[in-house]
Amino acid sequence: MTDPSARTRTRKPTRRDVARLAGVSDAVVSYTLNGGAPVAPDTRLRVLAAVAELGYRPNQAARALRSGSARTLVLAVPDVADPVFSNPFFAEFAAAIESVARERGYALSTTATTFSPEGLRSRFEEFAARMVDGVLVLSSGAADRDAIDPVGLPWVDLNVSAAREGVASVGTDLRSGAELATEHLLDHGRTRVAFVGQADVGEPRHAGWLAACRSRGVPPGRVVAGGYTREGGYAAGLRIADDLSTGDGPDAVFAASDRTAVGVLRAFHERDVRVPEDVAVVAFDGSWEAEYTWPPLSTVRQPVESMAEAAVRGLLDGSAPTHRQFPVELVIRASCGTHEPVTEAR
Repeated sequence: MTDPSARTRTRKPTRRDVARLAGVSDAVVSYTLNGGAPVAPDTRLRVLAAVAELGYRPNQAARALRSGSARTLVLAVPDVADPVFSNPFFAEFAAAIESVARERGYALSTTATTFSPEGLRSRFEEFAARMVDGVLVLSSGAADRDAIDPVGLPWVDLNVSAAREGVASVGTDLRSGAELATEHLLDHGRTRVAFVGQADVGEPRHAGWLAACRSRGVPPGRVVAGGYTREGGYAAGLRIADDLSTGDGPDAVFAASDRTAVGVLRAFHERDVRVPEDVAVVAFDGSWEAEYTWPPLSTVRQPVESMAEAAVRGLLDGSAPTHRQFPVELVIRASCGTHEPVTEAR
């Protein structure tokens, strides 16, 4: 036969238990824990002491049903062969978003999804059914507004370099950052600046590199396809090293991402290409690993903390959807040559 006292000992404490111990009403406990109304400091301390003594934990599911909010945001990332979080830049960005969400009292859930209109619409309907409060979509401008707006969930598009009408988005001016990096190489006497990244003149970093060369009257160097992976950068670096061995290579490289540049640097090391003596290198993103390459990598840094703050605020403040574009800064290290260690901003 079950011991009644055992049932008593294992019963989870309730909000009413907290109220009774603290000598307040149930409503005051709710106000203290949920911020629904001002509570006197002494009363708040009594409630929190009772919560701690009893080990009370609010029922989040019940709270969500009452309020229509799970106090949860979702970060939706692309479901692709190369996982997003193998890129240190996006891992840092996600960590910054989670930190801001937590400060605002929200949990952050991350999920991988297809960005096809049908797939994204289905996921948004799933999020709405779970009473998610908003979605941060790492689509770089690929999310279909017509597919997901009817669901009625607030959403913000991340890693976006240009505004779209009616879409809340956050990003940096990738083209301007690429121009800044390329101009820096040209300022230090480099005249054959190769581009390693996406071989597409419509890609903003490619376009920025090309514009900087043309504005200085310098023939653009070779475009070497390397994408945004270490493997792609490594293969590109080997091709450049082969060119150098015939006397036809560049004297500088602008790499479209830090990950790409890491691969380039490894290839150069294996082929005895000296950086920066033979080839100077500047990359884009400003992730943590750029500081720990050899030589340390000069890079155009995107301000992940400011972008994360803007993205979460854009979800929660209820304002009209707008595009927030943040300035980049050139972080100068040893990979681009000997010069005064200054930081330029744009």
